[in-house]
Amino acid sequence: MKKALITAMALFMVFISACGTSGSDAGNSEEPKEAPSSEAGQESEAPANIDPYGPVAEKVTITIGKAVAADPKLPEGSTVEDNEYTRFIEDKLNVDFKHAWQATGDAYAQKVSLSVTSGDIPDVMVVSKSELTQLVRSDLVEDLTQAYETYASDNLKGAYESTNGYALRSATYDGKLMAMPNVSPGADGVNLLWVRQDWLDALGLQPPKSLDDVLAIAKAFKEQDPDKNGKADTFGLLGSQNIVNLGNSTFGFDTVFSLFDSYPELWYEKDGEIVYGSVQPETKEALAKLSEMYKSGLIDQEFGVKNTDMAVEHVVSGKSGIFFGPWWLPFWPLNDAVSQDPKAEWKAYLAPLNDEGVMNTHVMAPTVQYLVVKKGFKSPEAVVKTLNYQFDMDQTQGEQFYQGMDVPFGWTNMPFTLLLSRFDDKESKTLKVQSVIDGKADVSTLEGEAKQIYESYIKDKENPKKDLGAWSQANAFMTGVKPLTEDNIYRQYGAFYDQTETMTKRWANLQKLEDEAFLQIILGTRSIDYFDEFVAKWKEQGGDKITEEVREAAKE
Repeated sequence: MKKALITAMALFMVFISACGTSGSDAGNSEEPKEAPSSEAGQESEAPANIDPYGPVAEKVTITIGKAVAADPKLPEGSTVEDNEYTRFIEDKLNVDFKHAWQATGDAYAQKVSLSVTSGDIPDVMVVSKSELTQLVRSDLVEDLTQAYETYASDNLKGAYESTNGYALRSATYDGKLMAMPNVSPGADGVNLLWVRQDWLDALGLQPPKSLDDVLAIAKAFKEQDPDKNGKADTFGLLGSQNIVNLGNSTFGFDTVFSLFDSYPELWYEKDGEIVYGSVQPETKEALAKLSEMYKSGLIDQEFGVKNTDMAVEHVVSGKSGIFFGPWWLPFWPLNDAVSQDPKAEWKAYLAPLNDEGVMNTHVMAPTVQYLVVKKGFKSPEAVVKTLNYQFDMDQTQGEQFYQGMDVPFGWTNMPFTLLLSRFDDKESKTLKVQSVIDGKADVSTLEGEAKQIYESYIKDKENPKKDLGAWSQANAFMTGVKPLTEDNIYRQYGAFYDQTETMTKRWANLQKLEDEAFLQIILGTRSIDYFDEFVAKWKEQGGDKITEEVREAAKE
């Protein structure tokens, strides 16, 4: 279920926000250990007056192993290989893009795996971290250090810099940049508390801050007939089987764990060592509290057998008014809920806060994919320059390049299917729009998605909920993202997001062991003391070996 939801939401976000939503082994702590440089790699011999957007001197054909959408919805005469975007960049850079092969979903992963194993790779393709490591060890991919340093635009470099060095570091081996990493928006991995504000106001309740506040609201929503239909048919804190997940745990309890300084599923540094959050003492404390919450009836009593679709039904039907989830929920399913009940008002809060007034949260990996270039390819700068255009087109939605596009923007319609955002992309755009709303900046300062957000905000303000597309975009950013721009958030970064050798063999069983233990403890079918037994089993069944491997890998 988790894998399916992550895949579905990742594809969904590509098409609704045009820039977005965990792998690495070579140095993944917050601070860069070793950044790529011309001294460590190749000596830069860049000519003067380099144009990051200028054509290459000699025309070059780039063959691509291409990931495509199942239904790209392109106009007649356009394909993912040949459309307005590809032709525009081909003309600007003096290149031709050709597909060596193309595939969707699992078929793409199989194609890449076969290419890596056989050593027969196209000029360019997108791979995982473990596949990148295998390609580097097999000496099959090009060193991109000089091409990046010389030809990457300031905008593209800024996107990588927004990850605090993580993205480039994760693609660097022995001081050489061996791939162009992707960057996902960090906001996608943070859970907020979404609340029916109209119910809150109707019951005279204050906005939530502490966990006690959250539980008081859940109790009131369950017991005080907030929809005023005279029936006891509303839920407390809605949940689902997706208890916790680094990438996306809509209806999960990640933020409750984080309140106790517990970060399940995250490898992070604690007391000078890398540890796995799910087996830490703080996680036992969080599970004890969640079990107490469930026993008292404040958590949805059926969450243990409820999948995400079932939980969504309760939101859309107006039976649930409080649950955890990411910033983009107004795009789905809250838009459907408002469609069914236009009186519904949803608001996102940073909650629960700890005693210092801070909300703790985990941070998903900024980088999960890597664009590799076949070793010996004669024009790696053409690849970097293509990414310069792709990044800028995403940020401006093409406005600075040409008007009247018939092809919808989407990463699968671009030459390279590599999601490239700024890690702070959603927050920075929200702040820009807020500045215009507050009269501190002119609307002319907005472009691309930021301009669209503002236009949606104005449209919805003038005619509330008449255009649900405008409502969704305005509320996703100005209600969902806005709390994430505040400074009372502690973000726990991971130290390792990839797989080790033993993980590939044991992790599925260990994950099942963990999921079952967490669920049993919360439901009360096992006592909290079972946590210690679970930890012992986890260690014996491969956890200790994996921990050793993770700590060793993180030193590289």
